Amino acid sequence: MPGATTANSGVDGTLADVLSILGRTGDAMVAVGPSLEIIAWNDAATDLFGLDAEAALGMPCNQVFCWTDRCGDPVCVGCPAAEAGTADETIETREVIGRSADGRTLWLSATTVVPPLELRDQCRLVHLVREVSLPPELERLIVERLDGWSLATRADNGALQALTPREREVLTLLTEGKDGPAIAEELYLSPATVRNHIQHILTKLGVHSRAEAVAVALRR
Repeated sequence: MPGATTANSGVDGTLADVLSILGRTGDAMVAVGPSLEIIAWNDAATDLFGLDAEAALGMPCNQVFCWTDRCGDPVCVGCPAAEAGTADETIETREVIGRSADGRTLWLSATTVVPPLELRDQCRLVHLVREVSLPPELERLIVERLDGWSLATRADNGALQALTPREREVLTLLTEGKDGPAIAEELYLSPATVRNHIQHILTKLGVHSRAEAVAVALRR
């Protein structure tokens, strides 16, 4: 299995070997340099993001990823890669929303590996990323198989009644796989207003992510 393609400059033999090993995975592997530029990119990253290594290498990582959280707020603002970090630094795995090169919305799980201090002048961190989204049909099937489905449905119906008509519109569009910008365009709202509606939906339904809110709506 091929490893990662690395940038020619600024990556020594030791780091190149490490990145090559990390790149031998089915997950997308992307290494970020000290100036927040992409310095390594594997074949799985090309498959996931639709961008080949030649185009990705050297680009600022936030321009490639443009990740947001479940409410549509940018994740890359205040990214830990911008700080020097400590010897025992760890970064928690996060679920984020990104986009492929052709504009497809991606629901992602991003695990971040922090290299040893002696390598951080060349590589600040390494992302291992996989897609975690489920097609609506599969999500519906899973929900319908849950134990206590009928009880959950009655509880969900009560929570859904608490939503305003506009919040129900937003939730319906979420179940159709649309993200915040697409919803804002369809409903003629600002992205900030859509983010607020989504946060209110999550709070009223007692869930922690858009996927959970969609599951509640599909159960109904």
